[in-house]
Amino acid sequence: MRRLLVVLTALAALLVPAAPASAHAFLLRADPGPGDTVRTAPTAIHLYFSEPVQPAAGIHVTRAGGVPVMAGKPYVSKTNPREIVVPLQSGLGDSPYAVQWSEVDQEDGHVVAGAYVFTVGGGLPPIRTAAASSQTGGGPSASGLIGRWLLIAGVLVASGTFAFALLVARRRRSDDALVLTGALAVATLGAVLGLLFDPQASGTSYGHRLLAGACVAAVATALAAASLRRPVLYVPAGVVAVVLLALPTSTGHATASGASHALSIPADIVHLAAAAFWIGGVLALALAPSEQRGALARRFGPFAIGAVALIAVTGILRAYDELAAVSQLWSTSYGRALLVKTGLFAVLLALAALNRRRLRTDRLGVELVLMTVVVGAVAVLVNVRPGVARAVVAAPSESQTVVYAGQSNELAVGLAATPQGKAAVELKATVLGRSGPRSGLGMHFSVDGRTADAESCGAGCYRATLPVARPHGFIVSIDGGAVMGFEAPAQWPAADGTEIVRKATETITSLRSLVVHSDLASDDTHSVTTIYKMVAPNRLSYHNVGGAEAVLIGNKRWDRNPGEKWVTSPQFPPIRQPSPFWPTSVTDAHIVRTAEVDGRPVWVVSFLDPGTPAWFTAWIDRSNYRTLKLDMVAAAHFMHDRDGPFNAPITVDAPAS
Repeated sequence: MRRLLVVLTALAALLVPAAPASAHAFLLRADPGPGDTVRTAPTAIHLYFSEPVQPAAGIHVTRAGGVPVMAGKPYVSKTNPREIVVPLQSGLGDSPYAVQWSEVDQEDGHVVAGAYVFTVGGGLPPIRTAAASSQTGGGPSASGLIGRWLLIAGVLVASGTFAFALLVARRRRSDDALVLTGALAVATLGAVLGLLFDPQASGTSYGHRLLAGACVAAVATALAAASLRRPVLYVPAGVVAVVLLALPTSTGHATASGASHALSIPADIVHLAAAAFWIGGVLALALAPSEQRGALARRFGPFAIGAVALIAVTGILRAYDELAAVSQLWSTSYGRALLVKTGLFAVLLALAALNRRRLRTDRLGVELVLMTVVVGAVAVLVNVRPGVARAVVAAPSESQTVVYAGQSNELAVGLAATPQGKAAVELKATVLGRSGPRSGLGMHFSVDGRTADAESCGAGCYRATLPVARPHGFIVSIDGGAVMGFEAPAQWPAADGTEIVRKATETITSLRSLVVHSDLASDDTHSVTTIYKMVAPNRLSYHNVGGAEAVLIGNKRWDRNPGEKWVTSPQFPPIRQPSPFWPTSVTDAHIVRTAEVDGRPVWVVSFLDPGTPAWFTAWIDRSNYRTLKLDMVAAAHFMHDRDGPFNAPITVDAPAS
């Protein structure tokens, strides 16, 4: 019974250093998207994710009153494995529509869900995009977690004890085959449970790999069981157990889309192998007869030191691959869980060193029990999105394109300036009206006195290349419309602004409160001024000057038109505040120039949301990364924000009854 308890304790501890953080696909953009107001009813909703996905159960689209409006089953686009299409009924009327989406990641089988609201025709007053959407999930069910835990635990025990018998004990003891059989049976059970309790993983790459792993583990279990009668089969069974170490890596984040596979896959496999050998060695010592334990411990010592060193080095490499910045160690849930795990790992090392100086069975037991404590931190790591997935842009922009935008009455004009070698610059304009791209316009570009007529490059697209080596300014003119001028970046090609935008995003989300004054226009004559008050973690109020106002707290909201009573309704989905107006993923972030806002030095950074599309220019404080001003240009949306005060002692409370 004592030996059985030690085995079970070891199985409970095996995720300590080895479980890879799982990947999480997240919604990059949607069409229609969160908070959008569209004049023409869509026939389908298009959801674009960061990784290959497939629809999961729980996708619903309903109009006001909870009436379903889907016209068929959601499906993955034939041309884009990252796109889910949700068919809608034809002729949708003017109303807010609630979208509940749910997807299962192709790479790791995790289910991620979210929700947002868009409007057809009139309806909801303007609301900041981030307040109109939410995303949750990313981890398997509790049953699925148990299955994955058993799988990894069984694989580590089987391969680790086999390696110990081969390299340290150098002979097969009578109970080695029994331990190998039991561990492989646990791994097989874990894989089967993972398939049974995560049925939506079927058809995904994760599901295929897990099914193959379950079959291999079952064969290895049969070989190990047969080795109880035929010892010659022990080595083949052990070799298969070592091969199974690749299964956790192939179903984890190391092989996910976007990971640096040349670094993540070898580091993860070595991490698992070293952890397996260390855990297997501790378990084997605990099970060994007392008269043999001292000699085995002395032989195991050098191997254990090497294994621990490999665990530490590969753990650092995996953390480097999972975090976008050092600050994410304390600014993200993933980083904080990683710090907790590292601290517990250090305590475990100290105990292991003490135990090796004077080997005692009770200390071996404590060492194994302490490993079970670390499981909590690892479980958090498995279910929390890695830091790189939270970055606005995961890496510096490889593009040298600088983006600008302006307004010509109701037309939104986006401009992209791209160096062409050292002696020319390409200008490309995108023109959007209320109903979409506007083609057939007379468009002209000028750069430092050189002028060219633009040629068409697609719907609403105009392009020209001018022979200018170092531009100082760009002019866009439309026949019968506006003439827009833009200052070229102070540095050419422009300096990358990705890190600045990322830090500005983190700064907004870390505020206790924020006030924003926003002017939003649809053309030269129609505009609305809105005052937003945001209080962490989930309170927002906004007031359209001379118009409607609303209060949102968590999953409740109150709306009121001028002169009328407050109307209470559910807020779907619940909000989180403060939040930036730009989306999760942007491109072409560059520093346009430096300037001052109210006497404070700022970076002026421009960037693009390609999904909407929307062009942004942000004035970001150089001392604390607070966004002081923000301009956005999109189809029939021309926004000018002034942010502040920051962290003021303001409150957002529910209206009096």
